[in-house]
Amino acid sequence: MLRRRSVRSPRTLAVPVPVPVPVPVPALPFAAATLALLVLTGCGGEPVDAATPAPHGSAAFGRDRAALVLTAFDQADSAASVAGDVEALRAQEVSPSLDLSIAAIRRAEYNQRPQPSFQHINPVFAVPPGEPSCFLATATLRLTGSELAPTDVSQFVRGADGQWKLSHNVQVTQPSLVVARSIDGQAATAGGTALDETSRRALAAEVFARSIGSTTGNRSLVTSSPLLDGQFAGGWEVYGQQLSGVGAAVQRTMDKAEWSDCAVAVPTGTLTFLTIHATDTLRPAPGGPATVRLEPQSPDLIATGHRTAATGKSIRVTRVETFVLLVPAQTVGASVLGLNDTALTVTVD
Repeated sequence: MLRRRSVRSPRTLAVPVPVPVPVPVPALPFAAATLALLVLTGCGGEPVDAATPAPHGSAAFGRDRAALVLTAFDQADSAASVAGDVEALRAQEVSPSLDLSIAAIRRAEYNQRPQPSFQHINPVFAVPPGEPSCFLATATLRLTGSELAPTDVSQFVRGADGQWKLSHNVQVTQPSLVVARSIDGQAATAGGTALDETSRRALAAEVFARSIGSTTGNRSLVTSSPLLDGQFAGGWEVYGQQLSGVGAAVQRTMDKAEWSDCAVAVPTGTLTFLTIHATDTLRPAPGGPATVRLEPQSPDLIATGHRTAATGKSIRVTRVETFVLLVPAQTVGASVLGLNDTALTVTVD
């Protein structure tokens, strides 16, 4: 499955009726993620379940079995992505990764351009001790027909049925490659206990505030980032300005924040995933038209599977944003290594 890494580039997508506004859809580089296929074929043609102990040697789940899972994921996910098979993806992923995967398929269908196949190479892993319920992987992504070779960080989780599925996947920026690969051989921490609750709340609030060009007043918690403060927050600011120019306004609120099950301590801090669920509310500006409109070309409508314009007194767009963070021991000075963003639903009121 391939997906665009959305950093909310400038776009004019919502206009109050009856003012028509051109709607450019920005071209963003493809990003990719992995999926889970849980049964491989062994040397003798027998199925090998990646969730069960290895037939020879130690039964402990370590790097070798994590690599087996990743290889199987690539095989299943690449086929499902090229085919645009949403049901196959549902069998291999859970949210938030699944949400991004489905949105990517919808974009590919809209653009009438199938997604290329892919393979992860040179992976490194961070696995909790014992029989873990999650593990982390960093790998280089080889895309068919592309010279790009991005690096992504993924979390896989094991369900009650023993099956492994992809839950998180984010491409990291070029300056973050060394940090992302420093998880190699480290023991991950399971259960979401790597950061205390107070630090979690403060970090989530500051990351969200910065994503919309604001701050909680504790700006030192998160270092300045071209991705977060430049592309993401900058794109959000331009979007609001475009709406203001046609008599509309948008407000984003954070609904909840979630942290990944697995995290890993590396020499420079703790690497972990933060997922923010948010809602955009579009309304006519005071003194403007009575309704607001999303055009069919809107990335949010495309990502949610809509093919016609949405018009109403207000429009609500729920979305999910996933960040991979490096949090120093003192919490202050956390870095955003990469992020994903997609709309989930569009509701007209």
